[in-house]
Amino acid sequence: MGKSLIKDRFGIVKYHVLSDPELSIQSKGLYSLLACYADKKRECFPSASTLADSMNVSQRYIFKLLKELRQHNYIKRVDGKLVIY
Repeated sequence: MGKSLIKDRFGIVKYHVLSDPELSIQSKGLYSLLACYADKKRECFPSASTLADSMNVSQRYIFKLLKELRQHNYIKRVDGKLVIY
């Protein structure tokens, strides 16, 4: 995918996710990034490597943040894709 297409991405982030005081700011950032990759059905499948590169963190940290989002029921894995709520 060309750099210009990546720059033009946008995502819809639900207010209740951003305003959840129990969710870390880093997990909110990851949720926002996932929203940029999501399609109309709110499904996405970026690699951990892609997410880590975009956030300038390790893949291990991405997995930790994904776990936090799952624990708060903001994402779940269905048929190999992440579904964001």
